[in-house]
Amino acid sequence: MSVNGIRRAVLGLATTALAGGIALTGAGAASASSGGGCGGPGWKQTCISAGGGQVSAQVTTNFASNNCTEQIIIWDYTTGGQALSTSFPCRSGQYSYTYTLNNPTPGHDYKAEARFYWQPGSGYDYQLSPDLWY
Repeated sequence: MSVNGIRRAVLGLATTALAGGIALTGAGAASASSGGGCGGPGWKQTCISAGGGQVSAQVTTNFASNNCTEQIIIWDYTTGGQALSTSFPCRSGQYSYTYTLNNPTPGHDYKAEARFYWQPGSGYDYQLSPDLWY
């Protein structure tokens, strides 16, 4: 093989490696999350997780009575505001509800909160999840 042949082979390998590196860089657009998990006792546990381009809050309760209203909030701690919120009557017995944020912002800190509003005027109890960095 001549010197020119070796140069062409090296140039070809370098070009292929560079093109592969650029392709791999472009493929890294997906956001990786860290943290998340569950907080609270089993009778009012609040969890947060990420997957498929979404952030999900899951609240699992086990109340003896349905005499309350439950509110689930996904907080964006980076902006200091609510990203998503919903309310519904509490259920008696074991119950689990999942609420999903479809457009989370990469690099933001999210947390799920469950609020339980008891009889009118008696205030509320709450449970927070750990932080999730999306």
